Amino acid sequence: MRTYDEEVFSARRNCLLLLICAAKLASQNFNAPAGERPAQKHTNGAVLPGGRVIFPDGVQYITGSGPFGLAVSPEGHTVITANGGPGRNSLSILEQGRSQKWDVRHLLAHTRAEPGDTDTGEADWRSVFMGIAFVNERSAFVSEGNSGKIGLFDWSGAAPERPRRTIDMNRNDYDDSYTGDLALDRERNLLYVVDQANFRIAAVDARTRQILASVKVGRLPFALALSEDRRKLYVTNLGMFEYQAVPGADPKQAATTGLVFPAFGFPSAEAVSGVERATGRGVVKVPGLGDPNVRESNSVCVLDVASPGAPKVQGFVRTGLPFGADVHGGSSPSGILAAAGRVFVSNANDDSVTVIDAATAKVEAEIPIRIPGLERYRGVLPIGLAYDAKSGWLLVAEAGINAVGVIDVKARKVLGHIPAAWFPTRVAVNAGAVFVANGRGFGQGPNAPFGTARQGSVSIFPLPEAGELAAKTAFVLEANGFVARPQTERALPAGIRHVVLIVKENRTYDEVFGDLPGTMGMPEIARYGTRGYVDGKRKRLSIKDLNVTPNHHSLAQQWAISDN
Repeated sequence: MRTYDEEVFSARRNCLLLLICAAKLASQNFNAPAGERPAQKHTNGAVLPGGRVIFPDGVQYITGSGPFGLAVSPEGHTVITANGGPGRNSLSILEQGRSQKWDVRHLLAHTRAEPGDTDTGEADWRSVFMGIAFVNERSAFVSEGNSGKIGLFDWSGAAPERPRRTIDMNRNDYDDSYTGDLALDRERNLLYVVDQANFRIAAVDARTRQILASVKVGRLPFALALSEDRRKLYVTNLGMFEYQAVPGADPKQAATTGLVFPAFGFPSAEAVSGVERATGRGVVKVPGLGDPNVRESNSVCVLDVASPGAPKVQGFVRTGLPFGADVHGGSSPSGILAAAGRVFVSNANDDSVTVIDAATAKVEAEIPIRIPGLERYRGVLPIGLAYDAKSGWLLVAEAGINAVGVIDVKARKVLGHIPAAWFPTRVAVNAGAVFVANGRGFGQGPNAPFGTARQGSVSIFPLPEAGELAAKTAFVLEANGFVARPQTERALPAGIRHVVLIVKENRTYDEVFGDLPGTMGMPEIARYGTRGYVDGKRKRLSIKDLNVTPNHHSLAQQWAISDN
């Protein structure tokens, strides 16, 4: 028998499916299922801006904004998300009690520093990024991103909201560090840290907090994975270039020593070899970017970490498609996992997973993730990875289609997709339970001063049986508008030769266009409109009646405007 919660969950999903079916009547070819319906937020689902639908599997738990880090404790009783999205950064901690229910607590970072604020000491923290490494069930290392620090949080003590101690990476001739992904070798008490800004991996003694070694690993290192025997460390490099400063540039005299316009565009011959450009002090040779397909770009760096604290680069393995005539960007290897004698890498820009033989460091296969009927397009955006040894399935967080992909590792093919919430970034599996971090959760209302804070979510559900995947996949395809309709696409009205779409990012309709007459906006929150305002909150200067966006408003009034 199903529980009451399961009955309600099923009923809500059926309601959303009815919404999709009703929208089919007005659909043409590949169209979002909700058509012109406005965005709506439900208890366990939502209609997203643009008409797509989400209804994630499992039970949902609200987190802070933008969870991009996710980790499950060794015993599987604690889950942490690192929430580094817009607004106040935080950690969300889910702990499983005796009743198997998950209790949630949130540890909030300090607010952004105001002018004149000083660092309050080692325990001060204002940000988090993606790195989480469990020490035990009640404590974990967490990367802080922009501060260049790693905090050790222990939520069993008297002050769980502050790190018990910190590790500062801005030492030994390094500064401006940006701490990212983490990997912990518990047996040897070694913590491996990605420093994105300095293109390095650092090995740290987790007990003494001493930095034992640093090694350069490639262009914009991102994700880490320790081999099963902890003798190899794998690092993804998702950048293509290593930029250099303009010769003689001085930030304190930027107007005379810098450039008023970019030195070159890309792709171009100048971008490869460099070019001479004039500054206020004369002509300088601006260095080029070089070959975008060098080994350090869009690759996996393999490190030998058999000797404690002395990592050595063994080589680089390029993943995905190289930049070229038909490939206009890098593959962006964003997730990595070492399991079953293989190393799996998700190539976010290519919609593929690279399989590397761990013994030989050679690429065995590239597994494409494609949507039937839309194979030529990209946008699945695979990021986080998890492996279930019992089923032999590789799970992939598919941020672009709000789903978790299921890949049969042995057959090297995609079996299907599991519904997730909005923009899943990370996935983990433990004892048959699947955990998914969803960067945007169920969406949010306007970015108003009195609006709700942005939220992400964690989905928890049992790993489906193989026989369940067909129905779940069908829902994912429907919810994204990936099912072709029999109707013929309507032609553009006569006289229209070009359509220019201007998309505004990170601002809602009301914030910019809420003051347009004849619309359903809210003028009082149009802080970027024709009567915009800035609220200094009694700490800074407040300004009102600013005409912030005259050009946007002129275009909207002369042509057209749309919001969903």
